[in-house]
Amino acid sequence: MRCPMPARASYRDLLRDLLGRTVTVRGGGVHELHPERPSYLAGYRFDDGEAAAVVVADLNLATACAASIAMLPPMETRAQVAEAGRLDEELLEFFHEVVNVGGKLMNSPMTPHVVLRELVAVPGQIPADLAKIASAPEQRQDWQVSVEGYGEGVLTLLG
Repeated sequence: MRCPMPARASYRDLLRDLLGRTVTVRGGGVHELHPERPSYLAGYRFDDGEAAAVVVADLNLATACAASIAMLPPMETRAQVAEAGRLDEELLEFFHEVVNVGGKLMNSPMTPHVVLRELVAVPGQIPADLAKIASAPEQRQDWQVSVEGYGEGVLTLLG
């Protein structure tokens, strides 16, 4: 069993409220996991531990969300992340909060409760049950997400 995927408008509203900025979410921007393109995979689970869904954000979007919620200067933060090729520990913690709160949109009265299980950097070791969802999803939504003043990137929801 997989959980329902949230509507684009619901995700936009959640990000807008959480980040305190105008957020635009539109269809498109397919993002495939690839070792040459750093990204972050959020794995969600049902209360019984079974994998429920995967959300993948490219490095640009993870940076935009983390910097925005932390109210860090966007240009300096993007430059720092571009040089490192990944989020530092502080930015990762802020992005973790974003994907944790986003998990509430995957709950419905007709499915078991869903929560964030883990956030994994890609390339990196992805647990087998999450990799299975990522490689053969029953549902897929690909969005281009823009955070006012902080940039844009790709968000892919897989269930």
